[in-house]
Amino acid sequence: MNETPRVPAPEMLPALEPFFNAVRSVILFLSYVSGAAIFGMIGVTVTDIVLRLFKSGVTGAYDIVCTAGAVSLACALPYVTAVKGHIAIEFCYRKAGRLGRIIMDSLFRLILLVLFALLVYRNIGYGIYLFSTGQVMLTLRTPIFWLPFLLSASFALVLVVTFYHLLHPGKGMIKP
Repeated sequence: MNETPRVPAPEMLPALEPFFNAVRSVILFLSYVSGAAIFGMIGVTVTDIVLRLFKSGVTGAYDIVCTAGAVSLACALPYVTAVKGHIAIEFCYRKAGRLGRIIMDSLFRLILLVLFALLVYRNIGYGIYLFSTGQVMLTLRTPIFWLPFLLSASFALVLVVTFYHLLHPGKGMIKP
């Protein structure tokens, strides 16, 4: 009996399921925050346009819209990764056989892990720098150090989702 060792099936990793369920909840919450940030951008922009008709405007509209855009993108990224909503390079995958697709997918996910781990590290450092120097928004004069920390948290969730996809090949973490 010369049996080859098998990779543990996802069902064989029940200890991680409560963790992944908690991550799913956080990702869904962040997707709602992303939607709220988009509505905030729309509200500020429309209000600013209407007030400009009356020779007034929203103070700091540019700062608010830029910050809300960054929040929206940061909070949406884990959700898009979890539902596998990214654009795939289909013509490369079609030309490769099954083994080639598995190798390319695993290689891309490993590169993604390294890239996002680096982004987490660099954004934490940048957030600490912004906090220590007291950087603020140009018009509103409110602190901005929290934004790199939000980006780091988002990128860390992308790392967890990518790890989930490595453990559960071909399966999205969240159904769209």
